[in-house]
Amino acid sequence: MRDDTAITEADIAASNLVLWGDPGNNKVLALIADRLPIRWTKDAIAVGNARFPSATHALLLIYPNPLNPTKYVVINSGVTFREYDYLNNARQIPKLPDFAVIDTTTPPDDRWPGKVAMAGFFGERWELPEKLGQ
Repeated sequence: MRDDTAITEADIAASNLVLWGDPGNNKVLALIADRLPIRWTKDAIAVGNARFPSATHALLLIYPNPLNPTKYVVINSGVTFREYDYLNNARQIPKLPDFAVIDTTTPPDDRWPGKVAMAGFFGERWELPEKLGQ
């Protein structure tokens, strides 16, 4: 685990990266933000034609790292099961698809990280589905 300002080229070459924050407060995320299929600016998260205010929404995502496509970048995510899933290990499987936009005005609970405003999977070439957000 390292601060975003301590990530080196060697880390990018050798590791999958799990990044926390947004492009305004994470140096590595700011570096790759324009190379992701989902746009995240200080004003909005744009998934296709759908727009979500950045002030009240967060992006969770896995995608090939634009700085090293042989590795992945994971944004704002970790183990995707929540307290409810600790009741038995049959529930302890990942619950989120390739990306999700979370409405942070809805508090997290034992099942969800907040309201899932949009979620989906990338295509075979890591592209957004054509009809997404229309």
